Amino acid sequence: MGPRSCLLGLFALFVTGKCSYSPEPDQQRRLPPGWVSLGRADPEEELSLTFALRQQNVKRLSELVQAVSDPGSPHYGAWRDQ
Repeated sequence: MGPRSCLLGLFALFVTGKCSYSPEPDQQRRLPPGWVSLGRADPEEELSLTFALRQQNVKRLSELVQAVSDPGSPHYGAWRDQ
C-alpha cells in the first residue's frame, strides 16, 4: 500500500469521524451478549481503538517483501517507486 492509499484511508476515517452515525432503517443497534451500553462518548474525549485483522496471504507477503529487499531481484527497491 502506497503513501497515497494511506492518506486516503486516513482522510476517510477523519471524514467519517466527523459525521454522525445513522444506521440504515433495517439495521438494529444491538450489543453483543455481555456488553453494556454506557451511552455516547463525550465528543471532546479522545478515544484509542485497536483493531485485529485476520492475516491472509502471509506467504505471498513474505515473497513480496523478500523480492523488494533482495539486491539481486528485479523488484529490488520497488516499494520506493510507489
